[in-house]
Amino acid sequence: MTDNQSDATRKARYGVTRRTHISVTHTAYDQIQTWADEQGISFSAAMESLALIGLGEDTAVQLPLLINSLLERLVKGQFNRFAKLLSLAVLSSEEANVKADMVLLNLIRQEADANPSQFVQTMTVSTDPNNQKAMQIRKLREGMQRHAQDAALKRLKRPLSPHERLIKSSTADDMEDDDG
Repeated sequence: MTDNQSDATRKARYGVTRRTHISVTHTAYDQIQTWADEQGISFSAAMESLALIGLGEDTAVQLPLLINSLLERLVKGQFNRFAKLLSLAVLSSEEANVKADMVLLNLIRQEADANPSQFVQTMTVSTDPNNQKAMQIRKLREGMQRHAQDAALKRLKRPLSPHERLIKSSTADDMEDDDG
């Protein structure tokens, strides 16, 4: 196998695959699954490899190795990408949390400066369901929570930002470096 073959796409190496449903005995299934586990490949790849071996194809021996190599590269690349994106999400979340804390602390400080004698009473929001002002405050907070959740869901659905695309391309470069 040359380097050029390992860089080819799955479609170029194997052609278009076709979904096929077959029935096998429990004994055959167990034996095929055992062989697949030993090779580190899927049941489907094992079936194809064993069938090709049975037909005398020379490439059948290489097929599990190619699939195994491909899966390793894909998992590694996606894992690194996922880890980097998750790290960005954690950093953004922490940044938002720190900003919200700063705003809250400044509001508390302003209220304490404006009315030191009534500060605690002013800042306390009643849990009494008959207190309309406290109900309005809690409703406002719930609305802000819903808005923040909706905005977060919309962000999840939008395309990757330039920073995220940069991470994706750097991960692809890392994969190429690992192969070279």
